[in-house]
Amino acid sequence: MKYKNIGVMCGSSEVCDSKFLDMAYQLGEVLGNAKHSVLYGGGAKGLMRRVADGALKTGATVDGYIPQMMIEVEWQHTGLSNLIITKDMDERKNLMMDNADATIFLPGGSGTMEELFVWMTAKRLGLHTGPLIIVNFEGYYDPLIKLLDNIEKEKFHRPIHKNMYSIATGVDDILEVLDAAPTWSADAIKVAAVK
Repeated sequence: MKYKNIGVMCGSSEVCDSKFLDMAYQLGEVLGNAKHSVLYGGGAKGLMRRVADGALKTGATVDGYIPQMMIEVEWQHTGLSNLIITKDMDERKNLMMDNADATIFLPGGSGTMEELFVWMTAKRLGLHTGPLIIVNFEGYYDPLIKLLDNIEKEKFHRPIHKNMYSIATGVDDILEVLDAAPTWSADAIKVAAVK
């Protein structure tokens, strides 16, 4: 298996359309059935909860990473394989990036967007080399993909920077897209600047 530990970044909304919640649960099942371990933000609501529950149903290991401040308001999932409590959001992100062999980005809000760009920036500098998979479920990420294309068009990214991420359309093609993700070098800083 190329990528054992799969990070999943996604929203915690309980009031989004149920199609997003259902898709997240199915993703957890698909990853678990494929014998992947899942790591995510440790939350007990929204897509986060559904991914964890779907994977746990298959018997997969699911590790949650959650900052202390969220424990204080009881946002944590209590049925995980492991719950890692971090001092803050930055430590949470750093540990998740270090421990994920690949990372999947489902629909979400500002936190998910921040994580995508933190991961992408680390990858551009060669600090992270694992695949980044954007799940453009029912066109959710169309505006973001258009923005990424415009970043390249306006010469803030090189064409090679398209290889920092891959795009899946949903659960059905996620494993195929993950397997086909381009490799990335720890020497990527040599091509980080746009020339």
